[in-house]
Amino acid sequence: MSPLNLPHLRNPARHAAGAPSIPARRWQTAAAACLLMAATLGHAQCTPPPALKARLGSKPTAQTYSALGSWFGDHKQFGCAAQAFASAARLQPGSAAIQYMWGLSLYSAGRDAQAAAPLRKAAALDARDIRPHLALATLLDHQNQPADAATEWRAALAIDPANTTALDGLAHDLIQQKDYLGVVALLDRPGATRPRTPQQNLNLGMAYAGLVKLNDAVRVLREGFTAAPDSIPLADELAVVLLLQSRTEEAYAVLDSVLQKHPADQQTQLLYLRALVNNHSPKAPAMAASLLAQYPDQWEVLYLNAELAAATGDTQQARALLEKSTTRNPSAAEPQKLLGTVLVRMNDLPAARDHLQKAVALDATDPGAVYDLARVLQRLGDTAGARRQIQIYQQLKSAQAGRSQSAGIAVEGDQAMTSGNAELAAKYYREALDENPNEPLLHYKLARALDKTNDIAGEKAALERALQLNPRLAEAQNQMGYLAVRAGDAPQAEAYFRAAVAASPSYIVGWVNLAATLASQARWSQARQAIQQALQIDPENAEARQLDQAITAAQQNP
Repeated sequence: MSPLNLPHLRNPARHAAGAPSIPARRWQTAAAACLLMAATLGHAQCTPPPALKARLGSKPTAQTYSALGSWFGDHKQFGCAAQAFASAARLQPGSAAIQYMWGLSLYSAGRDAQAAAPLRKAAALDARDIRPHLALATLLDHQNQPADAATEWRAALAIDPANTTALDGLAHDLIQQKDYLGVVALLDRPGATRPRTPQQNLNLGMAYAGLVKLNDAVRVLREGFTAAPDSIPLADELAVVLLLQSRTEEAYAVLDSVLQKHPADQQTQLLYLRALVNNHSPKAPAMAASLLAQYPDQWEVLYLNAELAAATGDTQQARALLEKSTTRNPSAAEPQKLLGTVLVRMNDLPAARDHLQKAVALDATDPGAVYDLARVLQRLGDTAGARRQIQIYQQLKSAQAGRSQSAGIAVEGDQAMTSGNAELAAKYYREALDENPNEPLLHYKLARALDKTNDIAGEKAALERALQLNPRLAEAQNQMGYLAVRAGDAPQAEAYFRAAVAASPSYIVGWVNLAATLASQARWSQARQAIQQALQIDPENAEARQLDQAITAAQQNP
């Protein structure tokens, strides 16, 4: 008997870390009758071997059809398996196992739309069986319905909170929805005794990077990479975050390590080459030449080699490489821009203009391309066009400089908060906002600092501005709810907490605060629903369990 493993099934490709799989289910291989096979299964190819045919009985049962479906599944004839399990389900509709196998066979056969119904029925028939939820979640992910898939992953975790397939699947869907707080709540649990898997470290590291908590991202990703030094996804993600922190030598060491084990991994090779080129490493030319020999038609390899050629003044070589690169990938802005600048050096201004216009159309936020285009237009006599591009360039550079300076000042504010000096942190955050006044996260950070200095009016104003810029900033919604509670305005607090969990359905703090607010108004049924949501996210959360017990006691002793 062979297991029905995921490689036998269709499953959509995910990010580099890989996809969660449907747990293995052994196809039963007991002998099966197939009475009226042609009529019941409807396909000539749905024919069991002679040994099974010989055992046909005059009275088919759900068990015989199930066994037949298992035989077809073993032989990867999933359409035939689905029809056999459908026959079994008609004879025994109340069997959760048969409904599950029917749905799984339909999914395996590529009939997603039909697979959902029997899987849902299986889940309803046996609330303790995790498999239908896992299968449904995978199916919904395949149909690009991450929010619905997340519901099924959570249902699976309610049955088994440590199930790695469900944890990986839910974290992936939350990342896809940019619900990074939800991933942190799911995977970074203080005091947890079970170590995270490499996939969980990858997902958590990606979430911290999404929250721009780069030190936490490095900590988690390095932990994962230490435990799984062969993991390409962990190595690549760790290297990217280290490069963002300008820790180039550490990033190179990580990439060297993983390439020793996987020397032909193209994605990692390209990441390494780009890092070397961007940082003007003397190792870049040799690696660029090596990759060009391996991948002579890969657009990014061509582009990076062209960068090195242009830097040494070899415009003919750079032009040839870039023309090939832009042909291979016309939608990439970087080769178009570089080709435009190379053509300027070669005094082919009309062609340079065309490629720079393409670069700006592909990436309107690059001030360098806009400035180069303005210069070419000026030289071609298009003074009005050049003036327009210069105005755009000045706007882009001003915004870029403001964001850059703001980010540096904000880091000083973060350090002041970490050291416990909230007053100094508030000063830095205000300076950062002077440079970048429309960044909602900075307003939220200012609010946190002002909360520590008891400047309630200033805190509220900062939170309101943060939410005006980004209404889906769950932490800001939650803090507004907290201020409303302090002011004695329970209805307003409830509205903010509901907005927080709507923005981030995995935000356990928001659910607990919502439950507490509802309980304070003796709205016990709704309070219980909210606290159950929190416990579904984290069944071991001490605050949620304590509040759950308090709500139960209050209901029993009104």
